[in-house]
Amino acid sequence: MSKVRVRLREKRHIYIHNDIANAAFHFKKRILDRLETGDREGITLDVMAGLTMLAFAVEARINFVGIKRVKDWKERRPYLEKTETVCASLGINPDWKVRPLSSIRALVEFRNLLAHGKPQEHYKEEEVVITDEEINDRKMLIPEWQDYATEQNFLDTYDDADAFWHELINKAGLRIFDTITSGESSIDFIERIDE
Repeated sequence: MSKVRVRLREKRHIYIHNDIANAAFHFKKRILDRLETGDREGITLDVMAGLTMLAFAVEARINFVGIKRVKDWKERRPYLEKTETVCASLGINPDWKVRPLSSIRALVEFRNLLAHGKPQEHYKEEEVVITDEEINDRKMLIPEWQDYATEQNFLDTYDDADAFWHELINKAGLRIFDTITSGESSIDFIERIDE
């Protein structure tokens, strides 16, 4: 069997923030389609998944800009601390009390609530006189995260995360093209080797 000697060259830039952002976009599209058709069965679970993917995408984007623009970037730091570092390096004065960063902070808190999930046990006993509607309105078995996981909150937070991303890449002097997974390869024939 004859063989050839070749020189292989490849260059790859794999940017996971794109894949995660695509997952968040998938959930956004799915939620909008379901709202349009009135299909609400399990929609809160789609919102939950969409918010989770969005939180991961924001952090991956922070890591991307950090690697590109922050000297001695340390990826293994707390989410908000990394965001502060990137903002400082780009001359952005983050105001966590207004959108889009107030949305990012709430998103991080939501993500942490799910990522570090722990049981919640509450005990209370009282005797009351109430109507059936009041009993149902008590929402005793609604988890803490569910109030945050609304369709509108997801859509608003998605828009805020997108606005923040565009601000980051603009301040970093990057183009969208610079943020996209890409690569190239070549094979140069050197010689045929006969055995």
